[in-house]
Amino acid sequence: MQNRLNKELQDLTQTSPLHGVQITADANNRLLWTAVVAGPEGTAYQGGKFKLTITFPENYPFKAPQFIFTTKIFHPNITEKGEFCEDMIETKEQWQPTKTVKQVLEKILNILGQVNTEQALNPKAMELYKSDKGKFEEAVRQETQKFAQ
Repeated sequence: MQNRLNKELQDLTQTSPLHGVQITADANNRLLWTAVVAGPEGTAYQGGKFKLTITFPENYPFKAPQFIFTTKIFHPNITEKGEFCEDMIETKEQWQPTKTVKQVLEKILNILGQVNTEQALNPKAMELYKSDKGKFEEAVRQETQKFAQ
């Protein structure tokens, strides 16, 4: 497992980093990484820096890591606690040992740029998104300025 984690970390930090994502491994806990995700350009999240913890199980890659935003984020598909729908980021039944952290981070970036109206995890955000997208985007910008700078 440690070789796999080292290889993925090297890929994300040196070989082929994702645009707008910075990864660091916890020096004291090999099973904990932190990602800082830049809000995608052209979205209401643009300009924000959102911290995400990635916690690996002991039996990784046979079991999926857990991804949780620790920076407050107002999004219909992310709970107020920063949790994702595991089906949306494919870390539940769809998880396969061949999947990588990078693939999940790409899905997370896509979620920030595109709301799935079938997966409401934050009912208040979803209701505002469906009723008035302009007000939703303004609320996102305000939350981003307040919490994600």
